Amino acid sequence: MEINRGRRGGWYGDAPGKERTLTKYVFVTGGVTSSLGKGITSSSLARLLRARGLRVVTQKLDPYINVDPGTMNPFEHGEVFVTDDGGETDLDLGHYERFLDQSLRRDSNVTTGSIYQSVIRKERRGDYLGATVQVIPHITNEIKARIRKLGDRDDIDVVITEVGGTVGDIESLPFLEAIRQMRKDVGASNTC
Repeated sequence: MEINRGRRGGWYGDAPGKERTLTKYVFVTGGVTSSLGKGITSSSLARLLRARGLRVVTQKLDPYINVDPGTMNPFEHGEVFVTDDGGETDLDLGHYERFLDQSLRRDSNVTTGSIYQSVIRKERRGDYLGATVQVIPHITNEIKARIRKLGDRDDIDVVITEVGGTVGDIESLPFLEAIRQMRKDVGASNTC
């Protein structure tokens, strides 16, 4: 994956003359077994890319319906990691922070519950102009927006996004579909 230090274009909405890096998106998914070490793999990859001089941020997508893990049973889910901005997040964010020596924010942890909460809030406000709200495109667009939010920052070259759970989990399907769409939206050379 080559980082183009040229100007961003297309849907990024740059200010005229503003030089930025074309952000790359790396997605880490597992197989059919949970707890394979995707979080440590993501953290290690981020550390290696940073050692090469790239500006990296990490993110975790969790397919559970809870808005955040703050109220989940720690014996079932594990510890909760609290970010500097007060976000109650997945333990993997703690690994990301320690490996990168970087403080992450609550927007580095995205759950199915937080996605649905946001989409329903938009629907109630009338943002969809009375349209029937569906998984595709409304939920997948919200997921992509959360991923791109990190990549649209000036100080980021690479966004590493881990998808929690297993590929066979039906709850993961909207996340996997959003990733498939991201490849089309930002180009195959900007995703892996």
